[in-house]
Amino acid sequence: MRYKKHLLRVCCILLTLVLCMVGCEKEKDNKNSVNEDEFLPVMADVSNTKKTNNKGNGGKKVALTFDDGPHNVYTKAIVDELSKYGYNATFFVLGNRVDGTDYNGSSALIYAAEKGNEIGIHGYTHEIYYDRCSDADYNNEISKTDSAIKNRLKGTNPKLMRPIGGKITDSRIQTSKYSVIFWDVDSEDWRYKYKPSDDEATKKEKLDTIVNNVMSSVREGSIILMHDIYEGTYDATVIILQRLHQEGYEVVTVSELLGSDLSAGKSYSRRAAS
Repeated sequence: MRYKKHLLRVCCILLTLVLCMVGCEKEKDNKNSVNEDEFLPVMADVSNTKKTNNKGNGGKKVALTFDDGPHNVYTKAIVDELSKYGYNATFFVLGNRVDGTDYNGSSALIYAAEKGNEIGIHGYTHEIYYDRCSDADYNNEISKTDSAIKNRLKGTNPKLMRPIGGKITDSRIQTSKYSVIFWDVDSEDWRYKYKPSDDEATKKEKLDTIVNNVMSSVREGSIILMHDIYEGTYDATVIILQRLHQEGYEVVTVSELLGSDLSAGKSYSRRAAS
């Protein structure tokens, strides 16, 4: 009888330990769970990718450019993805997202710059096209963005500008103190951005379209247009970087791509064939 009581006591202790372990695992799962509204990054297989900087490896060079940021989630995530390959990109930013007037993205701006990425001017509000606005509005858009960047990044002197919508008069290009940068590969990521109503199949279809828009048109010397304010852009960037790397491309900044060819008062949409 005494043996049975002892056995029962042991069984109870073991059962208690098991229940505690299960409870701890559930608590651990709850702590590590992510809200559905939080950003879930796509994971790239970079097991065969060198984590050191790949610049100067003699590969085919292209410039990846991002407009309309900075964004505190997607810009940073894109920068981290670039860093896995030792790559850098060029970010054409909006002044009112840098100085906090519309959106406080200054931490993302600083993060991108500290990782070696290039910062260029896009505009201040994204509401004025430079082929039809007054000189006063044009100068205000550019100068306020220039100042916003310099105030956040001490010692920085932006040398590149991309007009809103790619629209600007020839005379303004010719008199600009910046090099005006267009593109020859358009991802159209803004057109295929995710919507709250999209199911997973729809998201995948949009993602595939963005990736194909880039990979079907890219060539050595290309300047690729994307926008770092959309989740779908980040997802596409993960895949695009993988494929560019696999196909022997090296992703560099616009200034690195164009080098000594860059000059203020001139426009560029890709690197000229050598």
